[in-house]
Amino acid sequence: MTSCSTQCSSTRPQTVQVEDIEANNITDILEECRILGHKLIYLNYKGLTKLPTQLFKDNAFLHVEGIYLKRNLLQTLPQDLKFLSNLKELYAPSNKIAELPEDMSELSKLESLDLSMNNLTHIPCCVFDIKSLKTLVLSQNSIVHLPPDLGYCANLKRVYADNNGLFKSVPFSLWSKEVGTYRCGTESNSRRIEFKENNMSAHIPDEIQNIWSRPGLLVTSLLELSFRVVNKYKDILQMSRLPRSLKDLAAFATAHCEFHGCNRPLFTAGYPHLMKHPIATYRQSNSITFLGLCCSVKCLDLFTKFPLPL
Repeated sequence: MTSCSTQCSSTRPQTVQVEDIEANNITDILEECRILGHKLIYLNYKGLTKLPTQLFKDNAFLHVEGIYLKRNLLQTLPQDLKFLSNLKELYAPSNKIAELPEDMSELSKLESLDLSMNNLTHIPCCVFDIKSLKTLVLSQNSIVHLPPDLGYCANLKRVYADNNGLFKSVPFSLWSKEVGTYRCGTESNSRRIEFKENNMSAHIPDEIQNIWSRPGLLVTSLLELSFRVVNKYKDILQMSRLPRSLKDLAAFATAHCEFHGCNRPLFTAGYPHLMKHPIATYRQSNSITFLGLCCSVKCLDLFTKFPLPL
């Protein structure tokens, strides 16, 4: 397993003139970046509780491709971040970030996102809606599970979730990616829903309220069917009239059935399956537990027998 620490480090190009150790005033750093057209901005160790508003005024920093924000006091990232439309790298390790803005999905050129050593407990759908994202670093947070569909990001290649003690399993959608899980699953939390199978365990996403099994329920619940219908017709329904909690759940499926050729959206229920697939284990340096969710007993049986595309 590749350690996150070897992946997160970055070397500053010698052509970059603006160093955070050379300018005490943030305004001076930004002004020099604007005038000289520097593509990288270094605002490490500045004690920032929010990003300077100058970054988003008058399109003056549209040329910026990278922002470095190590060891500040940020609790979230601003919605205006979407206006930096050419941003490719965003490094914000060692802050206090617990929430991310939904508009992050509009960063259409973002390739590398480092949110290690923050206070994240979950990853919102806005992250895996960033189609250009290649590397996602989430090490040393408080993450319990990753979005089941995270691996379906078109360009995603690497996810580092090392040192998240409650994180016990990887979504099966990530089976072909490079995944860092060093020192994961070392803690337990009785308040979380946990599924156990064949001496393996995994935390199930909070949205999945009903965990079905082969001998159990064979008929899909009315609640699950309702969400599927609303999701199917969300473009013509007045979704704004729904309470926000229901609107968000209906608009974005919690997961999709893992059996190939089905891909049915799942919202509040599913049939889970845990595995340590030989191919996936071969691709990683240690044995990782993978979690897959299916929509029916039929898909679960087929997925268990044929987990990978034929």
